[in-house]
Amino acid sequence: MRLRTIMTIVFCISAIAPLAIFWLWPQSRVLDSEMKNAEERHSVIATNLANSLDRYYLDVVKTFDYFVEDFASVKNTKPRADLLSHLNFKHICMVNISTRKVVRAVNSSTTSCPIAIDRDEMGWVKLQLEDSYETTLVTGVRKSADGSNVIYALNRNESSVFVGIISTQFLVDVGSKIRFGSKGHAVIIDQNGKAIYHPIRDWTKGRADLSNISIVKRLQGEETGVDTFYSPAMKEEVLAGFTTAKAAGWGILIGQPVVEVFDRVSEVKHTALVVMGIGFFIALSLAYFASKILTHPIEQMVISMRRIGNGELWAHEKMTEGRFQPKEFSDARDSIKTMAEKLQENIDTISRHAYLDGVTGLPNRECFRVLTQEEIAKLSISGNSGALLFLDLDGFKQVNDVYGHRAGDDLLLAFSQRLHEHCGIFMKRYARGVDNALTVLPARLGGDEFVVFLGNITGPETTSEFSEQLFNKVFGKFNLHNGVNLDISGSVGGAIFPTQAGDFDELLRLADIAMYEAKNSGKGRYCVHKDADDYFDNISTSDKFEDA
Repeated sequence: MRLRTIMTIVFCISAIAPLAIFWLWPQSRVLDSEMKNAEERHSVIATNLANSLDRYYLDVVKTFDYFVEDFASVKNTKPRADLLSHLNFKHICMVNISTRKVVRAVNSSTTSCPIAIDRDEMGWVKLQLEDSYETTLVTGVRKSADGSNVIYALNRNESSVFVGIISTQFLVDVGSKIRFGSKGHAVIIDQNGKAIYHPIRDWTKGRADLSNISIVKRLQGEETGVDTFYSPAMKEEVLAGFTTAKAAGWGILIGQPVVEVFDRVSEVKHTALVVMGIGFFIALSLAYFASKILTHPIEQMVISMRRIGNGELWAHEKMTEGRFQPKEFSDARDSIKTMAEKLQENIDTISRHAYLDGVTGLPNRECFRVLTQEEIAKLSISGNSGALLFLDLDGFKQVNDVYGHRAGDDLLLAFSQRLHEHCGIFMKRYARGVDNALTVLPARLGGDEFVVFLGNITGPETTSEFSEQLFNKVFGKFNLHNGVNLDISGSVGGAIFPTQAGDFDELLRLADIAMYEAKNSGKGRYCVHKDADDYFDNISTSDKFEDA
């Protein structure tokens, strides 16, 4: 039998068979598949939105805590009002509990703190903080004095309360951007079941109480999943993915009328029928020509793509261009070549950027090297100084031996999180402007060894202060997996750029030497590297910082 005859039969069967199977396949199977896809889609959207809201919530809390700390500071520094705008703060104020008068305030560009808080509002604020002291509390949605919806960030000490009022506009904007199908939507509710955002504008404006809806009750029970429920808003059954922004306590609903899922099934069936009919006609018309013109180049492309899929990225070079080959096949061959080259570029890019430590999430040794060398180059131009600190956990091997590697990994992760947070706070505290701002780069070299590079330091006292605070705020007690409680100390060594070393490798080597000097001098110490002659003549000149 001739090839073109075989191709005609095969093409026709290939076109007819899916059509026959489609009509024989029960509609319930198609519906189940579409329902499953819809459930997965809603669940993913809900999870992504929850993660986004948690990031926003944590930014709000950190910013509010920053102003609370500044307000309570005896230094009475002027807080940065420009931090408020991008987080939708209207204002933050410090209020005397006894007099209800505003003592200090930071205002946005549109609203200002009142001179004093009225008695009812003060009573409500104190009630919210009844079980919370010197800890930030974010309330549910409320109506503000100007009629808009807001949430409060609250904190207190013995004599004052700190009140931050945040517009819900960010949450409304985020929720309103989620649209799919004809009625697919998002709903965001606060921890009390009230609507922060709802596609019905009046429900958003009126902070509609949704706590009696079955799926909202499940949300308030911290359940996560996908389910159908009757929606009072749409007056029909809705398929919804639901989850909670864990840090904020806000509930997320991603809903779509069930009838839309059914409509999608009908649309898929209709589209499939049209496509199959077209495919059958094309197959019958072109089968004769395909055997002569298409077979060989198709086989070459299939073989090349299979080999590319197996990792032979340059297999496309073995494809040849035959006589009378259509231009489309030349374009396809060129596209495969471009795809393979782009894939190789992406692999190279991924390899270059695989610089994060798998346990802690901090930059690894190679990433730290690259970042530090860039900072050193900048410091060389500006003439400013820097310092490299080498941190080692005392007794880490015993943690692994006694409690197992799970506890060891938990300790490394917890320590890295404290170190990262400390570096961020320290860098904010010493922000001095774009040109000479203090830079702080933490990383993990491996094992229990960590490093930090400080750029644009003003003097050795900056390094000493940072190291002292390591012992006060980073080293200390850790609560690990399975109830393991450890008191971890460490040894820290430092080297100064450019007075002691002018490049990364030498800085790292000197800081490592200084760290071992600190460890040999009794552990729990910080030691800055001495010049070579002084170092070997006087090898026990480290300073020890006591834990807080």
